Amino acid sequence: MSILFKIINVVFALLFFTSAALQYNDPDPIHWIFIYGLAAILCSLAVAGKFYLPLIYILFGAVLLQLLILSDGAFQWYLQGSENMLSTPMSKDKPYIEEIREFFGALIVLGSNLFLLYRANKGKGKQS
Repeated sequence: MSILFKIINVVFALLFFTSAALQYNDPDPIHWIFIYGLAAILCSLAVAGKFYLPLIYILFGAVLLQLLILSDGAFQWYLQGSENMLSTPMSKDKPYIEEIREFFGALIVLGSNLFLLYRANKGKGKQS
């Protein structure tokens, strides 16, 4: 297993663990802690060369469901002229700001998960 693959997974694991920890005060923390926490665990296990396909598929389904749920907010953000999602404050008249942030977070998890799925299917580790 390449050192670059391990470094990328360590960075993603730290990012996802941090993201999961920051969700405790979110209005909908449970599923985000689950998504980010599972992504962090899977990236951590990948560093050790272990890929658990059932968990990868569970995360894949959970993230796709989140993307579907948040797609309307992403579309509304796009229609509003693509306001800066990082610097625009959240407000009741702009619920799509929170949704687009969550949408991109889910996309990052999806990208990481697809990478793990690719590596697992390529036979680059132990599968369970």
